Amino acid sequence: MNRTNILIVEDELLIAKNTAKKLEKLGYAVCKIVSSGEAAIQYVNQKQPDLILMDIAIKGDIDGIETASRIKSTVDIPIIFLTAYANDETLDRASEVGCYGYLIKPFRDRELQATIKMALSRYREDSVVKEALQSTLHEYSAGYDDIYKDNLTNLPNKLFLRDLFDYLLSLSTGSNAASSNTNSVIGSEPTQDLQQSESKLIAVFNISLDRFKRASSFLNKEQQDTLVKEIARRLTDCVTGFQVPGSTVYLESDNFVILLTPEKQAIANQYGQSILSNLQKSFIIDEQEIYLSPSIGISFYPSDGTSIEQLLQQSQKAIEYAQSQGGNRCQKFTFAFNIKPYKASDDLRLESGLHHALEREEFELYYQPKVDLQTNSIVGAEALVRWNHPEMGRIEPDKFIPLAEESGLIGSIGEWVLDCACRQTKAWHDIGLDGLKISVNLSGTQFRQSDLFHKMTRILFNSSLEAQYLELEMTETILVENIKANVQRLNLLKKLGVQIALDDFGTGYSSLGYLQQFPFDILKIDSCFIRNVDRNQVNAVITKNTISMAHELGLQVVAEGVETAGELNFLKDAQCDVIQGFIFSRPLEVKEFQKLMMSEAKLFGNY
Repeated sequence: MNRTNILIVEDELLIAKNTAKKLEKLGYAVCKIVSSGEAAIQYVNQKQPDLILMDIAIKGDIDGIETASRIKSTVDIPIIFLTAYANDETLDRASEVGCYGYLIKPFRDRELQATIKMALSRYREDSVVKEALQSTLHEYSAGYDDIYKDNLTNLPNKLFLRDLFDYLLSLSTGSNAASSNTNSVIGSEPTQDLQQSESKLIAVFNISLDRFKRASSFLNKEQQDTLVKEIARRLTDCVTGFQVPGSTVYLESDNFVILLTPEKQAIANQYGQSILSNLQKSFIIDEQEIYLSPSIGISFYPSDGTSIEQLLQQSQKAIEYAQSQGGNRCQKFTFAFNIKPYKASDDLRLESGLHHALEREEFELYYQPKVDLQTNSIVGAEALVRWNHPEMGRIEPDKFIPLAEESGLIGSIGEWVLDCACRQTKAWHDIGLDGLKISVNLSGTQFRQSDLFHKMTRILFNSSLEAQYLELEMTETILVENIKANVQRLNLLKKLGVQIALDDFGTGYSSLGYLQQFPFDILKIDSCFIRNVDRNQVNAVITKNTISMAHELGLQVVAEGVETAGELNFLKDAQCDVIQGFIFSRPLEVKEFQKLMMSEAKLFGNY
C-alpha cells in the first residue's frame, strides 16, 4: 500500500524535522521539507504531493496563506495550515483559500494524525463530488444539438449560454439532485439547510483578446482557425484544472466567456489570474510567435446581477475599464463603473486639454470646512481641485482625475494642489486665522514617487507653512499594495511633521491588523456609512464601533458626507471628533471660505 506523501513548508528547521519524525512514526512519507513559499510552489510544479503542511508565518516575500493561494490556483492539493497565532483575522484569510484544517503549534501526535485523516477524507469526498458534477455538466452539454456548438472549436456557442447559466444556477441553488452534493463542495463548511445556500456564486469571466484582429491580419484563414482552436484549448484546459463545475463558451473570434461556480470571489479572482497568465504566453502558429493582449472582466451572480444578460453587461464594463488601464489585466466589476457612461470623444478632448490646463491656470481650489463637534468651530478644510475648462465649463474631479492618472499628469497636478493649498493656508494664518489645518488628497502615483519627501520639503519651505497644519489623505487601496514599503514612506513623511489621514475608511480592506501598522493620525469614515446612520442599524453599529476603535488607537475621527440633523446628532452622541458635509457647507471658493471663517456666527445654532 502506497504511503501518503506529505510536503512540509516550515522555515524553522528544528520544528520541521520534529514534525517529519512524527509523520514517519505515524506511517506517512515526507517527500520534502522546504523553508519558503517560493520553494514550495517550485516543488509542487515539479512533483505533486498528496498533502501539504503549510506554516502560515514562513519568512520570505509571500507568507503561507499567499503560497497556498497560488498553489491552489493551478492544482488542487489538500493543505493544512500550521500556526502559533490563531487570531480571527489569520483564520479568516486562511479560510478564503479553502484549507482542509488547522494545527496550532505546538501540537501532539494524535492531533496531527486526526487532522490529516480528516483532511484527506474530506478531500477525497470533495474530489468524487466535483468529478461527478463535472461529468454531469459534460453530459448535459453533449446532449445538445449541433446548432448550440461552434463547428471550429467544438465549444458551446452563444445560443447555449443562457441554458448553461440556468443549469449552473440549478446546481448552486439546490433545485436538483446534484445540489445536495454541491453544498459540500462549494461551501467552506457543510450547511444544514439547502434553502440557506445564498452564498453560492456563479462567476462570469468575459475574455476579450484585444490584439486578436491585428494578429489575424497577418495570418491566412487556416492559420486564423488554428489560433482560435489553440485559444479554445487553453481555456478548456484551465476550466478542467480548476475542478469546479463550469464551461467555456465561444462567442466570436476575439471573445470567449467562461462560467464557473467557485467557492468564493477570492478564489474566482485567482482563476482569473490563471486564465490571464495562460493567454499571455505566446502562441506558435506555423513557426510564427504571436502574443495576444487579453482583458478579462469578472462579474458575479447574485451580487452583480441575476440574469446572464446583466452579468455579461457588467463584465463588459469591467473589460472596458481594464482596457482603459492598458489591458493585459483581470478586472472585477464594481458598480462605480455605472456612475458615468464612457465617452471616448469626451475623454480625448479632456486629455488634450489637461496637457495645457496647468500652464493656462485653469485649475482652482475649493475648500470644504471641517467642524469640531465639541467647540462647534471650523478647525480646518479639505482642498478640492476643480477645472475650469474654456469650452466645457466646470469639470468635477471624478471626470478628469482618472484621465490625469492614465496620462501621467497626476504628478504635476497633485504637486500644484499641494503648493497652492499650503500657500493659501499660510496666507490665512497671516491674517489671524491661525490654527487652521488643510487636508490634501494624495494619489497613488504621487505617493509612490521616489522624490516625494523632497517635494514635500520644498513645498513646505516655499510656503512657510508649519508642517503640523498639513494633513495628507490617502485611501486604503493605495496603502495595502506594499505594506512594508508604504509604512517606511509614511514614517519618512511623518518626520516632516505632517499628519496622515486614512481616507474613505470602510470601503476597501478595512483590516484592523494593517491599521495598527501604519502611523495614522486621523481616520475618515466614508459617507456611505454616515448616510442615514441615525435610521440604519447596520451603519449605526459600524460607525459607533469604528469611532470607539479609532479612539482606543489614539486616532482622531472625521465623518464625511454629513447632510442631516439626525446624522449630526448621532455623531455627536457617538463622540465623533470632526465632521464635514453639506449640513454645514458645500466646498467654497477662496473668498467665500475666508468670509465664512471671519464671521462670528455660531455653528449649528438651529440643531
